[in-house]
Amino acid sequence: MPDKTKKTGPFNSLREFMDAIEASGRLLRIKEVDQDQYEYTALMYKLIDEFGFLDAPAVLAERVKINGKWVEGPVIANQYGAADIEALAVGVDISEIGEDQVSNYKKALKKMTALCPIKGIKPKEISSQTAPCKEVILRGDEIDIENFPFLQTNPVDNGRFINTGNLVTIDSENGRNVGTYRMQIKGPRKIAVNAGRGQHGEVSLSGRAKRGEKVAKAAVIYGADPFVFAMSSSKTARLEQDELEIAGGYLGRPVEVVKCEDSDILVPANVEMIIEGEIPLDDMEPEGPFGEFFGYMGEAMEAQYYMNIKTITHRKNPIFVNSFTGVSRGFITSPGEANSNFNMKKLIPNLVGMHLPSDMVGFFFMSIDKQRPGEAIEHAEKFAQFLGIAKVLVVVDKDVNIHNSLEVVRAMAARWQPGTASKILKNAVGLSTDPSSMGDPDNTGYNSHLSSKIIVDATRQWPEEGGPEKFAPMNKDCLLDSFPDALTVAENKWGHMITAQRKKYTN
Repeated sequence: MPDKTKKTGPFNSLREFMDAIEASGRLLRIKEVDQDQYEYTALMYKLIDEFGFLDAPAVLAERVKINGKWVEGPVIANQYGAADIEALAVGVDISEIGEDQVSNYKKALKKMTALCPIKGIKPKEISSQTAPCKEVILRGDEIDIENFPFLQTNPVDNGRFINTGNLVTIDSENGRNVGTYRMQIKGPRKIAVNAGRGQHGEVSLSGRAKRGEKVAKAAVIYGADPFVFAMSSSKTARLEQDELEIAGGYLGRPVEVVKCEDSDILVPANVEMIIEGEIPLDDMEPEGPFGEFFGYMGEAMEAQYYMNIKTITHRKNPIFVNSFTGVSRGFITSPGEANSNFNMKKLIPNLVGMHLPSDMVGFFFMSIDKQRPGEAIEHAEKFAQFLGIAKVLVVVDKDVNIHNSLEVVRAMAARWQPGTASKILKNAVGLSTDPSSMGDPDNTGYNSHLSSKIIVDATRQWPEEGGPEKFAPMNKDCLLDSFPDALTVAENKWGHMITAQRKKYTN
């Protein structure tokens, strides 16, 4: 029979996406993993150490040992890690995806950039009779969320967490919001909802509380397709925008939605599971700690929202997704990066691009077509004022590939003078997940922790900036000036041998 697997995206569901990953040979399938011994966590560390952030394969464990019992999965991880998989997810033609992962990511970014400015498409409601997420319905005492294979990722996490759930809330001022927050399992029918202060989900919930509401009906999307999950996990959509509409714009079609069992909330119909419940707005409980994306333990929260679960609907044999936060990449980033570049170029016309490297959390890379002395630090300072995750901001010339961290570091070594081409900012906006954060003196939330920052001007310094009268040319530029076709000739003669040698080395 012909292979009906969809080769490249956009994909209609997580299942379709996983089928494509497996068909491409990029899925590591294992029979069982003992998470009581944290084998899955250790495996992910080993894979990242061996392959790196942009090359590690996706993983599927068919069953997992939790609290002494073997629980059927599958439980997948790192499905958004490798750059070739990201290229698949966003719809790069399979014939264009190669061995060079930096190149694969740039192809994904180029495809997403071509869609900017993204135009949202309103979701399309379908009947619950045809919605895959309604194949099984559990209510009341039928529910025990502890029976599902949600993992405790780190030994010092405060229990098991749903860490890839997308909270759906609705309020009269900002409409629907979909956001990804860690959700500690607190009992058979109870989960915490860590929508930190300043996050869009918290703005929605606190706004309702201020208007006198006591309870908010909400839903958790679990196991969404790549674009819905990416829109939920990033700030691509502004507060007043609907993440499902923006996801539809990237998909090129409406996201099919279905009404919840216990409310009028509309949720994507193609997901693996929907958790419906009520969030008390006048009561909170302790939550955490949890290992966060800097690779260090995040703080425990004294008071955080929680949800009382009323109904769970799911597909038959649902796929479970665990993010090994702080170990591997969490979601596709090219849509958000393309959108940010598009918007910021309106303010900085000579901006070439900007990038948050997955392998260097806390760094922010920015390339410009430098027009005047001093502008590198000037532009970077704008980002430092609002981008909490950016602690080391490095600005480079347009000839430096900001998606290759080694190139950026080399530019720092050769073009940066720390004494004259740096600026330190004190008491700038930081993140609560940064273990070196100076705290939140005003107690205003996730994005209000303080951090000092450094701006590194790694552009070629002009004489007006203390640089040489003439900057030395690069060796490679000298080669290409004299022999413009040299690299093409080398590729044509020996490219096949280079590829074969790389495969031999990695195998």
